This record gives sequence, C-alpha cells and structure tokens, in this order.
Amino acid sequence: TQVTLEGLQDGVVDFTPATVEILLRQNQRLAALAADISEVSRAEEGRLTLDTQTQPISDPVEPAVASVATRYEAKGVTLSADSDPGSVAADPQRVGQILGNLLDNALRHTSAGGIVHISARESRDEVVITVTDTGDGLTPDQIAKVFDRFYRADTARARDAGGSGIGLTIARSLALAHGGSLTAASPGPGHGSIFTLHLPTAPAPERVLIDS
Repeated sequence: TQVTLEGLQDGVVDFTPATVEILLRQNQRLAALAADISEVSRAEEGRLTLDTQTQPISDPVEPAVASVATRYEAKGVTLSADSDPGSVAADPQRVGQILGNLLDNALRHTSAGGIVHISARESRDEVVITVTDTGDGLTPDQIAKVFDRFYRADTARARDAGGSGIGLTIARSLALAHGGSLTAASPGPGHGSIFTLHLPTAPAPERVLIDS
C-alpha cells in the first residue's frame, strides 16, 4: 500500500480503476491481518468467549473439509478424512477456524499430486485430530518456530500464496483456549508434516489464561 501511495504522490503511478483495485486489496489484507493479531492477543489474555457444545467428533471435521475441497481439487492435491464415533466438547466455529488454518497450511506446502488426510479419534478423555500431509516437511528448527507470529517456513511460497504468517499462531491459541493443545511434527524436509490437535471430551473452564 505504501509503495502504491508514494507512486501516486510522485506521479509515477496513474490513478486508474486498476490502481484503486490494488489499494482496496492491500487494505483488505491489512484489515484481515489486524483482526488476526487482535484474535491472538485476546486468546493469549484469556478474553475469548467460547460457545462450547458437546457434539459428534465428525461435526467440526466435515464442514472444514467441505470448505477447502474446491481449492484442493484446483491444485491437484487429494484430501481425505475419517472420524471415530464419539463426542467432543468445543466451540464449533472456533474448531472450524483451527481446522481451516491447518488445512490451508497443508495445501500451501503440498504440491500437486500430494495427499492430505485429516483424522479424528477419541482417546481416553480427549479427542485427537491429526492433519497429515505429504508436502515440504519441516526441520527441527522450523518445528520449534512454526507457531510463532509471522514465522514462515518458506517465505517466498507463503508470500505468493497470500499467507499472513499468523494462521498457525491463531490455531494454537484457540486450541489452548479450549484447554487443549496443538503440536507439529515431521520426519524431515520433503517427507511431509503432521499437526496434532488435542481437544477435551468434557467442557473446559470458561476462561483459560494462556502463556504468551
């Protein structure tokens, strides 16, 4: 936005409908980024209100898969899912946001012909949801940083795909707000990644303070 505005001021960029469209898109991206940062801050400060509902495990998984199916098909990446019987205590909208970010991240780092699979299992007093991909993979150093704000394992690719570098940070913050967790693992570069979301089967406390 700053470059375009300076170009207009200096007279090297013409004020055309195309220029207005560029400014509008850039402004929308900045507004979305500001909203994302606010979301993370509210979660870390324990100021998120969760609409916790007991629901079948499949309920948050199926809409998340449906919401990204067209983009997966367009890129040529296979997406599959399966869920155990059972229930989870969670905010459907917030869990959908977590899974959406995980599936977006998997698509961003998986090339055409690759596979992404999401699986939901009940284990003792928790539900474990994994998103496994055959994509770029992660080094140990990248795993340690992948949930940090604005961190991008592949800066050029993330920029091209429109990633803000904060999606995984939001996903982890929302998982913690549920009294759960979100972790990352990988066999190494070129061998894909596994993101594992743990959620309780019973409602978490109404307010959860999260370490920054």
